[in-house]
Formats: sequence, C-alpha cells, structure tokens
Amino acid sequence: MKKLLPVWLTIDSDDIFHHPKFQGHPTRSKKQIKNNSMSEQMKFSFEKLNKWHEKNIDLPITIFLIGEQLECNNFKHSLENLIKNSENWGGKITIGCHGYKHRCWSAFGPDQEGFRKDLQNAKKIIIRNFKKLWRPWFRAPGGYIAPWMANVLKLENFELDSSINPTRFLSIKSGKSQKGFGFNGWDSVDKAINEVEIVERPWLTTFFPAFPACGPALHIPILKIFASSTWKKYTNHRIATDDEIVNKDLKITTVYWHLLDFHKNNGKWVPPLRII
Repeated sequence: MKKLLPVWLTIDSDDIFHHPKFQGHPTRSKKQIKNNSMSEQMKFSFEKLNKWHEKNIDLPITIFLIGEQLECNNFKHSLENLIKNSENWGGKITIGCHGYKHRCWSAFGPDQEGFRKDLQNAKKIIIRNFKKLWRPWFRAPGGYIAPWMANVLKLENFELDSSINPTRFLSIKSGKSQKGFGFNGWDSVDKAINEVEIVERPWLTTFFPAFPACGPALHIPILKIFASSTWKKYTNHRIATDDEIVNKDLKITTVYWHLLDFHKNNGKWVPPLRII
C-alpha cells in the first residue's frame, strides 16, 4: 500500500458562466455569456458550504478566487460572510489566485504581457479585500497552463502553482508545442515551473494516473465512482500545513472541487473525503 501523504483541500470559485463553453476559450466559448453577477446556484452553494465548513471546521481549505468576482457585491458579501463564520468557529480559510478573468490561457498563443496584466489585476483586488488570507499560490483557469506562463508567475512573485491535471488525454491543456506539432505535455509544464523555482502541486488522479479525479471528474457518470473511491483512499490522512504545502521536498495529495458543486444533488453533495 502506498504511503499516505498530507492532504491539501482546495476549492475553485468558478460560477456557471466561467465555464469555457461560455467564455475564455477560443473555440469552446460559443454561447458567449459574459456575466459578472452571482448566480442563484452560487448563492445556494455558499449556504451549503457554510454548513459543511461548520461541521468540518478542523479542515482548512484554500479557495482559488477569480478576481473579478469581487466586483460583484453579492459574491463579495457571501465570501466575507463565509470567512467571518469560519473565524468565529475557529476554522482556517486561505485564498489563492485563479486569475482575474477565467481565461484559458494555454488554449491561445503565448501572451506574456496579457497574462501578467491579468495576474496583477487579480492580485490587486484580492489583496485589497483579503490581505491576511492571501497566499501567492496560483491555479490556471480550467487547468489551461503552458510552459511560457512559468516566467510570468515568477515575475509576479508566485511561489506555488497547482494547475496540472497529469492525465494523458488532457495534455491538450498544456498548450501547443513550440516545435510546431502536438502539445507540450505536463512534463514540459512541470519542468518549466520547477526551473523558475516555483513549487508545483498537481491534482490527485486515478488509475495510475490515467484519469482525472478532481473537479468535473467528481460528477461525470462512471468516472465519478472511481474518483470518489480514490479520494476516500488517498485522503485518509491528516491535513497539510501551509509550510508543507510550499515545501518542494515534501509530497502531498492535492484535491480540488468547485464551490458550485455544493448545489448538486439538490444540495446534498459533499466532497468525498475521509480524513483522520
């Protein structure tokens, strides 16, 4: 049996309209919904997250936040309420960066200037509102990250990236190869991130790592059965501390789900964790 590793629990803040089919992708975004108001599903999800967090207050979580969401007062107030409740209950919430807009960067050509501006805008608004909770940790929207993004992350003083979903059939998200054919692949992204001395935290996968186990995989028919069982197997251990999360010499298990997931199954869905 593999050695069980410290577990890092993370949540992405995407609302319905942040899905690539609506915005942020050069070919998938066909419906072109550009809306910055909080959906009713997100409002409901905040209510459920509050209840889940209160029952699991000993489980620290990191929220990877989309900067422009803080321009919506309803979303901002909902997040502030969650954080206030967490503090009153004795919990711990930290906040990382999920970009300013939910742009699938590696699906386009390299744009270091645009990417850097996006990071700067995101950091500015997140730190202005939640400075004490801020961590210089990044997750690419949709997991779309390419090697060219590593230098920009370093320039903007990020110390950790958690964007890699190391499954072969999703390597398309690693961007087109600069050699003119195929895709960069996750190994190339990992190498680029490590070369600029940023810690990389890939997501938990299942079946050696043939299939994803996080995010949408938790809800895809059949795959969700294996994803759930993998979470229960590999989260049967203690929660990682901040120091452990950024310790490049220490392996940890990184899992993530979407805040919006809490509205699924009529609000009965909860992350399939088994923490001791």
